[in-house]
Amino acid sequence: MYLSSSRSADLASGARPKAPTGSGSRRVAPVVVTLGVVSLVTDVSAEMVTAILPVYLVLGLGLSPMAFGMLDGLYNGATAASRLLGGHVADRLRRHKTVAAIGYGISAACKLLLPAAAGVSAIGGVLAADRAGKGLRTAPRDALISMAATPEGQGRAFGVHRAMDTAGALFGPPVALAVLWVTADAYDAVFVVSFCLAAFGVLILLLFVRDPTDPGTVDSPRTISDPLPTPTRTPTPVRLRDATAVLRVPGFTRVCLAAFLLGAATIGDAMLYLLLQRHTDLSPHLFPLLPLGTALVFLV
Repeated sequence: MYLSSSRSADLASGARPKAPTGSGSRRVAPVVVTLGVVSLVTDVSAEMVTAILPVYLVLGLGLSPMAFGMLDGLYNGATAASRLLGGHVADRLRRHKTVAAIGYGISAACKLLLPAAAGVSAIGGVLAADRAGKGLRTAPRDALISMAATPEGQGRAFGVHRAMDTAGALFGPPVALAVLWVTADAYDAVFVVSFCLAAFGVLILLLFVRDPTDPGTVDSPRTISDPLPTPTRTPTPVRLRDATAVLRVPGFTRVCLAAFLLGAATIGDAMLYLLLQRHTDLSPHLFPLLPLGTALVFLV
């Protein structure tokens, strides 16, 4: 997650940070709400696929549980490296919106490629690309949110975005369930609807979100997000060594390794849902109800 540098600038100049006063401190910048809508629509699309993926791969395509477990691990692990890449590229090029849009676009395209994939390797490649797109967009999107919020409003801005993001995850499984119900368990229809929603999210991002760090932006950044000062000089490009400086903090690498090992030993939700379906003889078209329960817990 990115943090705004406006507070650091105030401290460096000797100015006392302004205390939040009145209703203005409670206002969330329009760009935060717009990005929240993008995340909501995109999460509906993503969770539609996630809700049916286990039964589609195991019952529909006949994959073994071991093969599905390998794909599930790849699906959840392909995000990490692309998050680092997305953050560094966006900082270096000063094109946070562009990098985020590319990430959203990759994930949207994968929704159509998945039903066309044949074989474990092809399916694994599409799933890895989908998660890479998610990782690529996360850091620049969070940077846009951070730059649009005051220092004292960072928590509120990210809280609003997270609430909208989680709401999208909540609506995804019911939409998938409705599509399966109407189309008589036609999984391809779920992928098509998911793609349409993902493409709609990309359009919202491209049409209604402006990148305040984009040199081509003619409006003052203050009209987009009030806390941003107008830049007086061209920012210095971020070097890869600077972007990875946190890895040289004593003890940080060990914490990352511990988190990696913990994640590697964790069973994914999809595998648990598949086991529940097998042990309870749950009808495949009702399978999306299982991730719906998880989404409700996260929303609360």
